Amino acid sequence: MKFNSKKDWWLTLIIWGGALFAIGSGMYGLMEKPADLFIIFIVIFGAIIVPLFMLWMWFTTYYILNEENLIIKYGPFKSTIPLQSINRVKKTNNPLSSPALSLKRVEIHYDKYNSVFISPVDRAEFIALLCKRCPQIEYSKSKTPKS
Repeated sequence: MKFNSKKDWWLTLIIWGGALFAIGSGMYGLMEKPADLFIIFIVIFGAIIVPLFMLWMWFTTYYILNEENLIIKYGPFKSTIPLQSINRVKKTNNPLSSPALSLKRVEIHYDKYNSVFISPVDRAEFIALLCKRCPQIEYSKSKTPKS
């Protein structure tokens, strides 16, 4: 089953604002004065390639939970986690960098020391399906660890 990434409004502002600013400032810089080939290359990279990369990740972040694997797609990146390696899952608001476009996240622990944060639109549905397909996992309903 495919789960799209939840997208927070403030991250929408950062991604789209950053992309538009980079494109606009690059175009302004090229129109302001004549530039040599190296400067043109740098401006094209910064004003076109970087925003396109950011938007690629924006539009193609999703998660597929099938019978055997959790597949995480994030722009050009793809990660596959076998379901039998998942041992713990919990809801979190951890802001660490991850293939998640929202702070309403799910933290998935797999193998011995690995973890990943994702942000499916419907966390409850995602966790319910994950628990159904992975009876071995421990599900912590609290957002923070118990002291």
